[in-house]
Amino acid sequence: MNSLVRNTLISGAFAALCVSTAGAQNAAPAGPPQLAKEIAIARAGVSLRVTSSAWVSGDALPERYTQNGENISPAITWSKGPQGTVAYAVLVEDNGVARPEPIAHWVVYDLSSTLTRLPQGIALGERLENGGLQAKNIRGEAGYVGPKPPAGQTHPYHFQVFALSTRLNLDPATADRNAVVNAMKGKVLASGDLVGQYTGK
Repeated sequence: MNSLVRNTLISGAFAALCVSTAGAQNAAPAGPPQLAKEIAIARAGVSLRVTSSAWVSGDALPERYTQNGENISPAITWSKGPQGTVAYAVLVEDNGVARPEPIAHWVVYDLSSTLTRLPQGIALGERLENGGLQAKNIRGEAGYVGPKPPAGQTHPYHFQVFALSTRLNLDPATADRNAVVNAMKGKVLASGDLVGQYTGK
């Protein structure tokens, strides 16, 4: 009798372990995907103030800057980087998605240290008039592509600016979000983030 009870308990424990292991394997990833600022971290946590005349951080992103509107890039401004800043990079990402990486909407890098703003409506293309470079976005295009989340879903769009201690010197013909983020590691003197919320239609 004791043998039967012992075998039953062992079988039950094994079955519970199998269910627990299977559940862990199928569990959803913990938290949202990491933003560029969480991978290429600023030294000593120094911050840039990033703003736009079109909205206040945390508020709704105006529709004209989305694919449901004019699909143009907004004007953004940032505070001057600390001493030693050689270049700036700007990355716009949506981390409100169930995927390993955020969606890259805009990747600009090697902007001159003398710049503290980008005007509205930057055209597609690898090379900007101000000397900056644009890497590939989620569509594989060099430039900005606006938000278009699924209908009814509200996603956060992070307009991140990085003050860098060096230019990245990446070839824009092949550079994408991951290449830029990896190249920035250890070179970020300060960063800032302007957030715009947008709900899909």
